[in-house]
Amino acid sequence: MKTYNFTLPWAPSINGYRAVARNRLITTKRGREYKARVFAELDLQGLTHENLDCRISLSLVLNPPTLATYDADNYCKAILDALTDAGFWLDDEQVDRLLITKGEKVKGGRVDVMVACYE
Repeated sequence: MKTYNFTLPWAPSINGYRAVARNRLITTKRGREYKARVFAELDLQGLTHENLDCRISLSLVLNPPTLATYDADNYCKAILDALTDAGFWLDDEQVDRLLITKGEKVKGGRVDVMVACYE
């Protein structure tokens, strides 16, 4: 089983990630900017275009930038979509197990990612 551990920038909530325009669901400017930041971060870590082709167990530790309350599940869509668009895996459909943990406040916020690739 191959494993990966890396850090990503704090993600936008689904409320700021997607919007409806002309009866279509679109990714907002904030969402597109987040995807670009994730691509750059993965590129620095040599993980872009990894194209994992396996079943995935994913663990996310959400370390928010403030002490404000938040719904942990509202942040997953942006993170999974960004990993897909960066070519880390083929599609987020591959994620069979998803564990989300609320971490501690960190200046600027961050997401600690742990991926296990199995067959």
